[in-house]
Amino acid sequence: MKRGTNSSLMKENNKKLILNLIRQKHYSRVELAQKTGLTKASITIIVEELIKEGLVSEEETNYCGIGRKPIHLKLCADARYAVGISISRYSWRAGVVDLAGNLIGAKDGGDMNEPPQLVLEKITETITSLIEKIPPEKIIGIGVTTPGPVDYKTNTILTPPNFTNWHNFQLGKTLSELCGLSVWLENISNASALAEAYFGGCTNEENYGYIIVDEGIGSGIVVGGKIYRGKSGYGNELGHTSINFQGIECECGNRGCLEKYASIPNLLKGSPYTSWKEVIEEDDQRIIGQEADYLSCAIINLINLFDLSKVILGGDIAYGGEGFAREISHIVNARIIVSNQVRVCISKNIDKTVIAASIALNQVFK
Repeated sequence: MKRGTNSSLMKENNKKLILNLIRQKHYSRVELAQKTGLTKASITIIVEELIKEGLVSEEETNYCGIGRKPIHLKLCADARYAVGISISRYSWRAGVVDLAGNLIGAKDGGDMNEPPQLVLEKITETITSLIEKIPPEKIIGIGVTTPGPVDYKTNTILTPPNFTNWHNFQLGKTLSELCGLSVWLENISNASALAEAYFGGCTNEENYGYIIVDEGIGSGIVVGGKIYRGKSGYGNELGHTSINFQGIECECGNRGCLEKYASIPNLLKGSPYTSWKEVIEEDDQRIIGQEADYLSCAIINLINLFDLSKVILGGDIAYGGEGFAREISHIVNARIIVSNQVRVCISKNIDKTVIAASIALNQVFK
């Protein structure tokens, strides 16, 4: 559990800590003090500020005992809104969500063969229409997901494969100038990991992994409640970790990369199938078992390195359902060195714009 500090220099962080706890559950002031280690006086000051800002409200409980009824605090979902934009190689989708992750409105569009500037101008028109009835002071900003790699510090798309028009494009700067809003850029795997913490299956997890498997393989690793990035900020490239040191040579220069075996197109080479969905519907146990073995190998390495408590599977592979996840769980838990059982689960069906908006919401809660 993340602990608070009574230092005045950490006041803003403490506010975020308290707000994030209230987002997860209705707490009383006394319970917040016990949970965070902050003094009751500090809790009182922070809560009053959150109430004044409209982020939190009070409600009486149904307590029937002797004495004063406890007052619980709850999140005001409509106090702030975030814009989420999901950009793929083929299309884009924009939406607006509230603090509770409720999708207020969304719209699909996009010919990604057009110049980036033109695409962003069309996205800006969509954003303007989506937020026209929301007071400007309630808009946190815009979270954007794109194919990676990206530089999250400068909000720049770097050199994703098959995305040449957008190489080294300063998306954050350009979109912010068009919209007049703050912009934060993340790759889809890291953003999906954040979304699982807010609106998925990892609301009470501090150390977990998210693995997306479709045309390629990406991952987002959360350690101590924060995205693990490594020295340069480009960590979490699980798809380019080797599961066979004498294996197939990869474009990245390594051999035996997980992606060369377990990405859906590579997995299905030489088979009669064109999609993972077909494999599941035909119940082809040979291919299903092969994929479970590949992914288990990588997940075991992740758990042994980071001591994760949970791993979420997303992307096309999620069509395999919880039965496929249980098969991987069985293999993983038989081979990992940690004593605790690790859960492997399928991601909830979180809208792409909610995933992107989670990047902006993270500025409020973390």
